[in-house]
Amino acid sequence: MSDFGKGADNAGGSSEENIKHWDDFYNEVPAPANYAEIISGVRKFIGDAKLEERVVVVTSGGTMVPLEQLTVRFVDNFSSGSRGAASTEYFLEEGYKVVFLNRQKSIQPYARHISSVLDVLELDGGANVTVKSCHASKIQTVLERYEKYKTSCFAITYESLGDYLWFLKGVSTELNSIGARGMLYLAAAVSDFYIPKNDMPEHKIQSDRRPEITFSLVPKMLRPLVKDWAPEAYIISFKLETDPNILLQKAEKALKLYQHNMVIANMLTTRKKTVTAVERTGEVMKIDNDDEDKEIESLIVNLVKEKHSKYIQENLTKSPLP
Repeated sequence: MSDFGKGADNAGGSSEENIKHWDDFYNEVPAPANYAEIISGVRKFIGDAKLEERVVVVTSGGTMVPLEQLTVRFVDNFSSGSRGAASTEYFLEEGYKVVFLNRQKSIQPYARHISSVLDVLELDGGANVTVKSCHASKIQTVLERYEKYKTSCFAITYESLGDYLWFLKGVSTELNSIGARGMLYLAAAVSDFYIPKNDMPEHKIQSDRRPEITFSLVPKMLRPLVKDWAPEAYIISFKLETDPNILLQKAEKALKLYQHNMVIANMLTTRKKTVTAVERTGEVMKIDNDDEDKEIESLIVNLVKEKHSKYIQENLTKSPLP
């Protein structure tokens, strides 16, 4: 599971009939302590968007599944959040407002261009800290872009699977208020399994005992996302495979099952060079990036913006303004 792979369409196990209803999940997993405050901020951020502005929710990074209520041990995945962070920058450059729902300590927009603060700073011989001359131009460019776009990005950090899915539900519901101008770009890696709070030990699992852990399957959250939370938004999920023979089949199956707008499918070994976008209309678009100086996320965002524009226009035609 990773940021370049799964996404919210895979937020569950492999057998539909064995997965709990999503309401059961939210009854069993408590909301984050700051949930109401964050959603209130999102409501204002989206509400402040001008009539011609678009808003995209970019989800990014992995999800941690606690094994204890007072968490010491947990199950995690290896997602770094690179695709979500890069895509956020390109969405901002294309004029979108971005709600960046990201894993705590995952790769961040703009900051990702600076490998280490200690590597770019130096003492000038006294008590003053300065930027090394060899890095000055790059840091200036990054800072200029950050200053230009920071007011157009609302960042939310999460850590656990439960926090992520609570925020996803709340943010998606708020996004639906702007109709077709809203987009969900579900690049986060979502765990398939969780432990309901009442089934977790309260304290740390002791190392002198063999733990007996029973996981529950996470419901497929794309279903209520498309049907109930943000039915007016343009919704994109991601699919990662290692077998090229089943990649398109899996993408098409997800679109048929959940009726969202697009799946961006990629292979583990070529994810930085090639992706395939599949629309619900049946159109298949392959994106190849042979330019080492260009990130494939820039090409993905260009395509997504084009398709979103068409989607907005189609919805205006279906529901003309009075």
